[in-house]
Amino acid sequence: MTKDKRSVLLMHPVRREIFRIVSESPGSYFFEIASALEMPSGTVSWHLKKLETAGLVDTMRFAGRRIFFSKGLRNPEVEKAFVVLRSSATQQVFMYILNNDQCYQAQIAEELKHHHDTIRHHIQRLKEAKLITSFKKGRSVHYTLGQIGKLILNSNTEIISQAFVEHLFEKLKDECLTPEILDHEAGRISIRISCVGKEDVTLSLNLKGWEFMNEELEDQDDNTLKKVEDFNRRPKIVKLDE
Repeated sequence: MTKDKRSVLLMHPVRREIFRIVSESPGSYFFEIASALEMPSGTVSWHLKKLETAGLVDTMRFAGRRIFFSKGLRNPEVEKAFVVLRSSATQQVFMYILNNDQCYQAQIAEELKHHHDTIRHHIQRLKEAKLITSFKKGRSVHYTLGQIGKLILNSNTEIISQAFVEHLFEKLKDECLTPEILDHEAGRISIRISCVGKEDVTLSLNLKGWEFMNEELEDQDDNTLKKVEDFNRRPKIVKLDE
């Protein structure tokens, strides 16, 4: 489906609101979306299917539930991780493993004062999301950070695609917010966001660690920043390593 057809599809207020929810809260469950909209499940399901068919929304089944996210916004594997980490108990186990590398189940259960079966359940969920991995050391199974856990530790999870950049710009325009680059130099950019009748907001962003690239891996330079000034020419992929 072309970009124009997708834009027409999003003119419907219900589909536009669903897309906003899924874009701003990727990994949302179906009933979370329906509850936020206060609409019948059948209506929400029909519009979600339209968005899926158009390639605007993607879905996958994880942890016994179907979750939705904007197609192309972020790595689906990262979305799985954030779904798992919604649980405060699972977060607690993950943080313990993060701070006690190569620990084992009995140690975790003793320190967190939870039953072994409870710890085993959370460990399994963390392994499914690739937040942790296990290895045998003698007779014991030990745990350390997995592929996605390392990404989170290194702050490499913010993969922002062209679709997401376009969504953010559309949101700014919808709310009468106009971004303007005031100044940029090596490693820093200053942006003013203004709206008629409201006080301007000035942001100063540290760009150290930002890498600009596109899908053809063409070389990007200062012209990438200038593209932000033109709503019709935007960076295709922005990767943030804090």
